[in-house]
Amino acid sequence: MQAALITGARRIERIDFPEPVPVEGAAVLRIDLCGICGTDVSAWKAGTPYAPFLCGHEWTGTVVATRADSIREGDRAVMAVPVACGRCAECRAGHGHRCAAIMSLAYGLHPLTPPHGGYAPRIAVPAEALAPVPDALSTEAAAMVEPATVALHAVRRRSPRLGDRVLVLGAGPIGLFAIQLAHAAGAGEVFVLEPSAPRRALATAVGATAAFDPGPEAFEALRDRTPGRLGVDVVYECSGSQAALDAGFDLLRPGGALMLIGVSSEGMRLDPLACITKEIVIDNSTAHHHHEFAITMDLMLDGRLLTAPLHTRTIGLDGLESGFEALAAGEAAKVLVAPSG
Repeated sequence: MQAALITGARRIERIDFPEPVPVEGAAVLRIDLCGICGTDVSAWKAGTPYAPFLCGHEWTGTVVATRADSIREGDRAVMAVPVACGRCAECRAGHGHRCAAIMSLAYGLHPLTPPHGGYAPRIAVPAEALAPVPDALSTEAAAMVEPATVALHAVRRRSPRLGDRVLVLGAGPIGLFAIQLAHAAGAGEVFVLEPSAPRRALATAVGATAAFDPGPEAFEALRDRTPGRLGVDVVYECSGSQAALDAGFDLLRPGGALMLIGVSSEGMRLDPLACITKEIVIDNSTAHHHHEFAITMDLMLDGRLLTAPLHTRTIGLDGLESGFEALAAGEAAKVLVAPSG
């Protein structure tokens, strides 16, 4: 069996792996669809070291073999994160939401971490990290549950108050989900800064009040939409861009909140003076928790979280490079991969 791994700058290699078999506590799944994540694209562009398991981590699949009581053959599932273990130092100190087990797969520390990700026909993973997919949820929507849950975790950590004006920086998939979740959480208006015209159109399609091409004119227009031109109440930074982060500080009102979600392989600089003079609250969000996957799927099922507008196209594993190119150029929102053909 072959799996695709990111092995360098703009380099993807198909590498032979043994057919996965379930061991105690694990399940083997056929990958039905796998989304290309923005983090994957960033690693591919930069050529920085990237954990093999993360090469395709937004997947949904069907169980074909299992040695765990929690899941059966034929069940549909999405790749989530393990449940808090209750035994590590974080859990014993009362910080189960920061349990070391939650990120153990991403860091390759879990004993059942697979040697590749979801850019493969099949994969063996710890059953405890799987979240069951309801029958009514489409496979395409299920393949977007993971990135949607990233946005959900961030909005739950720093929710707008009823009627707040929100600014989302970047209208990639995380930003497009953040727009919808900010509305669901009570935001009065949600504005977007995004340089790509197709993605700005998508932002308004999923509920943004207005989407602007970044620049001085956009900043003035945004200020005109806020009381006293003071700025917005909450900013969700979803782009990993230094220019976007600077704009977020500029457009926040005094006492506003900035939530960091986007990741940059090159790092970003925070301006202490900009924070201090406005008393800006800075928060950040790492991935998600196991129980939040069910919340995300419920929101998709009841129509408050749209996925279909984000789905640009589905490709086969042999077209993976073209999907990465389109995403890097801002010509697509969510490209799904069907590695099983």
